Amino acid sequence: MRKLDAFAAVNAVLFLVLCVFRYHARFVQFRGPGHLEEFFVYAGVILGGIVFLWWTFRDHSFDGRMLVLLQIGIFMHFSGAFVQIDAGRLYDAHVLGIRYDKYVHFVNAFAAAYLVSRLFQIQGIPPTFINSLALLLTVLGLGAVVEIMEYGVMLTIPGNGVGNYDNNMQDLLSNFCGSLTFLMARLAASRRRTS
Repeated sequence: MRKLDAFAAVNAVLFLVLCVFRYHARFVQFRGPGHLEEFFVYAGVILGGIVFLWWTFRDHSFDGRMLVLLQIGIFMHFSGAFVQIDAGRLYDAHVLGIRYDKYVHFVNAFAAAYLVSRLFQIQGIPPTFINSLALLLTVLGLGAVVEIMEYGVMLTIPGNGVGNYDNNMQDLLSNFCGSLTFLMARLAASRRRTS
């Protein structure tokens, strides 16, 4: 079994188990039983995303470190929903004055930049300045798709927990910082290899 097959299978099973035994009850506790549509929208999108990404990339090899980083981002997301801090979700807690949710965006954007960098490498796209800018914009675009989905939830599901415009912009800024940090780390690693 390839690393990506194992990664996708573990995450699909993990997600389904968490949905059945934990996420659903936790969601009802914090959002109320009248908001189950929001739960099913997010659950469907996440499960669909796992299957889509696996199907699309199953023929390529991926670095184990990248898959571990992606897994950390996934665990951070689930922890945000499940871990309770001061009678509220970890997602709503502030760590060093920054809402935990923004750390999740940062780490996931860093991991997404790592993934996109690998996809560029598979396509033979060299890491030039302009291609690095395209990588950054790709990750920001992926983050914007998530924010558009959240906007759709906000418009269609009353009493949702998405947040407002300020929250969306902070999410996108966190995505920008995460992907830019990946690019700076890649540049530093490249300079160390050549010196």
